[in-house]
Amino acid sequence: MKRPIQLIRLSFIVMLAASLFTSCVKKEYDQPETANLDPSLTATNTLKTLQDSAVGAAPRLITTDVIIAGVVIADDKSGNFYKEIIIQDSTAGISIQVDQSNFNTDYPIGRRIFIKCNGLYVGKDNQGNYLLGSLNGSAVGRIPGGLLSKYIVKGQWGQYVVPKVYSVNSVGIPSNTLVRFNAVEFQSPDNMIPYANASTLTSANRKITDCANNTITLYTSGYSTFASQLTPNGNGYVVGVMKLYNGYELIIRDTRDVQMTDSIRCDGSTGGLTLMSVDSLRSLFTGSSITTPVGKKIRGVIISDFQNGNLNSQNIVVQDGNSGIVVRFSAAHSFPLNALVEVNISGSTLSEFRGTLQVGNLNPALCTVVGTGSVTPRIATINDIIVNFNAWESTLVKVNTATISSATGTVYSSTSTILNDGSGSSIALFTYTTAAFGSATFPTTPVSVTGIVGEYTTTTFNPQLSMRLLSDVQ
Repeated sequence: MKRPIQLIRLSFIVMLAASLFTSCVKKEYDQPETANLDPSLTATNTLKTLQDSAVGAAPRLITTDVIIAGVVIADDKSGNFYKEIIIQDSTAGISIQVDQSNFNTDYPIGRRIFIKCNGLYVGKDNQGNYLLGSLNGSAVGRIPGGLLSKYIVKGQWGQYVVPKVYSVNSVGIPSNTLVRFNAVEFQSPDNMIPYANASTLTSANRKITDCANNTITLYTSGYSTFASQLTPNGNGYVVGVMKLYNGYELIIRDTRDVQMTDSIRCDGSTGGLTLMSVDSLRSLFTGSSITTPVGKKIRGVIISDFQNGNLNSQNIVVQDGNSGIVVRFSAAHSFPLNALVEVNISGSTLSEFRGTLQVGNLNPALCTVVGTGSVTPRIATINDIIVNFNAWESTLVKVNTATISSATGTVYSSTSTILNDGSGSSIALFTYTTAAFGSATFPTTPVSVTGIVGEYTTTTFNPQLSMRLLSDVQ
């Protein structure tokens, strides 16, 4: 009776041993991971030799078995480079044009790649940067994604290029090469603002300066993963790929290329912004345009409304306490009514336009919404507005028991529309024809009107009141 049990046990032991032996054998013969080795290819030309062969304006077709090799110094991982692989060897750098996105998984920064150039074209773009790729009309175009493996062969990774150090005012810096600038900082007001406009996917140029006021442009794509990050305050170094574009243009791979950790800037300041009241800002103006102090910002509530269109699309009106000012941007904005904002005015221009004081011409990125607020309009007669005009300009007022009239029409945007409250003075009630309520008929009975005090003076003083929305008339 014990024999069958013993046989079963013996069979089990044999099977277990066989299983263990098989496992051991399998591990012993597992294929190793791909070795970090270059392929059995040899470069026949340096990048400089290849560039020198591109003579004339038209791209040159390569018809011989030319092989080049270089280390990738820029890929598309951060989105700041698009469909181009930048490689560099000891002699030069070149842009490989590829019609493929997310190629960084195959050709990341630090990998050596070999390019079989037979059948490709080499040439320059209209700025003088050397390109390698297919033919697109009369220019070097992108290699189709399905053909990349035909031309590009992967090599070793971990072959990082040391950037060459230059001064900002250097000349003859080769394009498509990795460079470094020491003791530099973002020029005010390009410090402490986003690298680019991520919300509109708009690229931006920021100025980098050394302490001798030599500058270079840093370009950032609005599609980059770091577009919304703020440029630093401090001083330090920046690494990037040099391009030729209206002179020199530097492009970083990501923000690790920017190391400005020294808190002291060239002018001895710490680069931070200190708050300045709108009233103090206005007091600096004595009749001629001036540059605002470095390192200053203002804070206030937006009392204008861009959505209804009764102001220039590049302007906002900000009120701080009993003082207000027009902030002029370099492009249209979307800052809403009653937003509490801080505006970096460092080194901007304070001037008058048609009699109205404004600070500008500022990049919209210099304005930051920090909350919401509200401004209660000052109750005033029209005569009060005229008497106190300089102090009340760009602030919100409310005129009670007033009548609206025009000699040329019955809608708000009629020319010569005026407001009269019987106080001895009248004032123009200005409305753009393109305003959302411009074609609305104004009431003929007494009303209360809320608006922003302003003027549009060419030769004679011409004060006006501007509504924001139709409900400003009640």
